[in-house]
Amino acid sequence: MSLKDSWLDRTNCDAKVDGIALNRLLPGTYAYVDRPAGPHHLTATQILFPGETVLDFNTEPGKTYFFSIKPSERSRAMQGGAIMFGLVGAGVMAAASAGADNKGPVDLVPLQESQARTAMAELLQAE
Repeated sequence: MSLKDSWLDRTNCDAKVDGIALNRLLPGTYAYVDRPAGPHHLTATQILFPGETVLDFNTEPGKTYFFSIKPSERSRAMQGGAIMFGLVGAGVMAAASAGADNKGPVDLVPLQESQARTAMAELLQAE
């Protein structure tokens, strides 16, 4: 997530890797965790958002993996409903988008190392 992203692409979330909570991810920040090679479970949530983003992936020894977060389509739909019609609109859009592939607030987008290093140079480590 970059400070250069449009405001529509900025979001925040609380993330966990294998049940270990990361520092809260806010626009313009990044977090990291050191995990052994093998299968891993990444989740992301937001306060008051009715769903969880889940990503299961495998890592190889000696490799570094990078993910960017973007608002999910469901999140965008709910925000649009809330902007137009308040809490009722958010509720209607939550129900209407309940069948989405990603029921969570964010999309976890894998990045190549070169992309990630460039983005991290302009971000702050989450505290």
